[in-house]
Amino acid sequence: MISRAAFAGLILALTPFAAHAQTASPAQPPAVVVSAVIEQSPAALNKYVGRVVAVSTVELQARVTGFLEQRNFTEGATVKKGDVLYEIEKDTYKANVDKSSATVQGAQATVTDDQKTFERMKFLRDKQDQPQSAVDQAEADLQNSQATLGEAKAQLELDQINLGYTTITSPIDGRISTTNIDVGNLVTPNSGTLATILSVDPIYVRFYMSEIDLVDARQRGLIGEDQAKLEVEITLSNGDAYPKTGTINYVGVAIEQSTDTTEIRATFANPDGILIPGQFVTARTMDPSAKPELAVPQLAVQLDKKGHFVFLVGEDNKVERQDIEVGQQKAGMWVVTSGLKKDQKVIVQGLQKVQPGIIVKPVEQQS
Repeated sequence: MISRAAFAGLILALTPFAAHAQTASPAQPPAVVVSAVIEQSPAALNKYVGRVVAVSTVELQARVTGFLEQRNFTEGATVKKGDVLYEIEKDTYKANVDKSSATVQGAQATVTDDQKTFERMKFLRDKQDQPQSAVDQAEADLQNSQATLGEAKAQLELDQINLGYTTITSPIDGRISTTNIDVGNLVTPNSGTLATILSVDPIYVRFYMSEIDLVDARQRGLIGEDQAKLEVEITLSNGDAYPKTGTINYVGVAIEQSTDTTEIRATFANPDGILIPGQFVTARTMDPSAKPELAVPQLAVQLDKKGHFVFLVGEDNKVERQDIEVGQQKAGMWVVTSGLKKDQKVIVQGLQKVQPGIIVKPVEQQS
């Protein structure tokens, strides 16, 4: 048994701890991490594998025969419409032009002389100094000389055209390939492609839409007979989103029976040359009339027998449950179709500490 003295000592020893317990501060609210409800671009209707293709492809070829004297471009560089790319020796063709020009001058002089003779013969006939036969002969001579002049002019024009073909210019803006024939070689119209130019701005992205998606888009009024309201966004192979939106400029006229798809082609501005013909991209069709969607981090969304819900933190830092309806998941976020408003705070971490009605200490989630 404990003696009275020992019991009294034990009471005295416990007294400071009891006093401390009575003066201790109340428990602090639990800390939780919160995130704001955000608005984001509407989800894509569908995704497809697409390929970048040039709007125009031009194969440069020689149209006259001669030795290649100059190449005036850097392989792989950008060229502009009208830039001089190749020059073929001109001497022979320039000489032909000079010769034809002289022939035209001679033929023109003959026509002028025959015209005067014809006019004189008519004048003399009217005075009955020349018979009609002389007039007819003068007229025939004039017509022959006019025909000769016409032939000479046609030959001159042809020679000028051939002289022009000795300079090969770019018919479009674009990027030029490697050259297939070096300076100093003889080129002819049968030499094949000298180089190829691909237009790069604007540029096409081609993909194939399933029959089901096409029917759905037509029923929504997003693809019509003459135009398509759908917009197209693309993601590059490194995962980056391309900053510009494309517009559909072609919808296939038939469904390919082997694949149940039809070709879709969209046009994209490409001022920086990021899109290169032949590369693969991920294409997403978008409804431009769709409104922005509310979204929350996936970590905030809970599920029980009643359905999906989140824990909201109000202005007084009190926790409340909010039932929601969700749509698609997109990049770590849940699309919320009803139940929330923009900028409301939802708990994303510390959920095991909370229940409706308690006070918490919210900490903003770091981006």
